[in-house]
Amino acid sequence: MAGTLESIRALIARHAIESEPRSSADGIRLYLSRSPGTPVPIVFEPMLYLVFQGRKHVILDDRVIDYGNGDLVIAYMDLPALTHVTEADETKPYLAVELPLDLAMLVDLATNTRLLPGTETQAVSVRPLPEAVLDPMLRLLQLLDSPMDAKILAGGLKREITYRVLTSPHGNSLLQLINVDGVLQRIRRSTEWMRHHIDTPVGIGTLANLAEMSVTSFHRHFKAATGTTPAEYHKRLRLHEARRLLAGESESISRIAMAVGYASPSQFSRDYKRTFGTPPAADPLRQRPPREKSAS
Repeated sequence: MAGTLESIRALIARHAIESEPRSSADGIRLYLSRSPGTPVPIVFEPMLYLVFQGRKHVILDDRVIDYGNGDLVIAYMDLPALTHVTEADETKPYLAVELPLDLAMLVDLATNTRLLPGTETQAVSVRPLPEAVLDPMLRLLQLLDSPMDAKILAGGLKREITYRVLTSPHGNSLLQLINVDGVLQRIRRSTEWMRHHIDTPVGIGTLANLAEMSVTSFHRHFKAATGTTPAEYHKRLRLHEARRLLAGESESISRIAMAVGYASPSQFSRDYKRTFGTPPAADPLRQRPPREKSAS
């Protein structure tokens, strides 16, 4: 196993880009950082995130999730957060691989394995990395040197990795993603609605109806899953979208504020500074070209 881990680390270090997510043609993302960083905004999407060296923090409102070498992070829904590397240096950089979850593949695997859904109720969980994923992960990373082979073989290897996680001791929690009656899947209906209605005021009754819950039950389950309230979640989605617009467009601050649903530019600036540590007009991203959207 030690030799396999070293080979995986060497491949990530060779192909990743410093402090930038490097996306490959077969849909995986590689992460490398040679020093601790400051918190940056990201939006988690349903994914498997495998850490092979270093440590990282994710800040979800009042919840801090720590993960590092040998951990598997599973994200079950879209979730705005702040994240930063906490342990990395030149000799041992932070190294990780992100594998987006294919829900159609999960349905097919669930049908064949006949596993029952677990009772996962949090949007992000941290588990020990199953040893069985290491060999297919190494073979998947080796395909980065062979694009033609990757077109044929990458799909099967991603399926094997997903299967190995699914059949690990805690893997059945993945089935929450396709369990239409599960709590997380119901909460996902409301978060997806909010992502598609950034500029629309949040109505707690509407969200509860989408989740097929009472208002009280919805509020409780939403807080347990995401670590925040529906209103705060929606506000963070707005601010993350505003930061993306700041980096990629020349619109005025007031127009960007309106585009994400703020009636008051001054309130927008206060919320923005509280979340990102700088007012929108002074954000360094304002002067940069657009960056590829990061999922983790």
